Amino acid sequence: MRAIRHASHELPVARWAILVGVAVVGSLFFGASLALVLPHWTFSGAALWLSLSAGLAWCVFIPALTVGGRLGVAESIDASLQTMAAGEVVLTAGTLANLLLARTGGFAHAAPINALIVAISNLAMATVLVRILRDRVPARRAVLLWMLFLNGSGALFFAVLHGFFRLS
Repeated sequence: MRAIRHASHELPVARWAILVGVAVVGSLFFGASLALVLPHWTFSGAALWLSLSAGLAWCVFIPALTVGGRLGVAESIDASLQTMAAGEVVLTAGTLANLLLARTGGFAHAAPINALIVAISNLAMATVLVRILRDRVPARRAVLLWMLFLNGSGALFFAVLHGFFRLS
């Protein structure tokens, strides 16, 4: 894949494709790993629920960041994809933690550990986003957009889509 020329600059299509792949695969694996440690959850249901809910939240956040951050669409997409990759590093560690929990029988601790993993991933992503945009978007605005549009829509999508996937 090569970059596509757009409005006097090239879009990094190949890099974006790789980052989207990292985000999708990482979310699918982390979601599926929840079925290892949460009673009666299915691999496919958990993987699809987590991935689709999170993916839709990013589809809300990117336009909100573009408008609220006064950024170009390509800049918002690029910052968001880099941010997602940082979150996937944490979720990959979470997948490994779930494998370890399943192997050692640490099921009683799985829910709080996974809540902590998601919280750390969220904090890591918000921090990366603020750092990437520090010269163009004030930190308070970036965090406000993050909380309202990514976390807000994410919570809504998780709640609404919960019933559509067979988690147990």
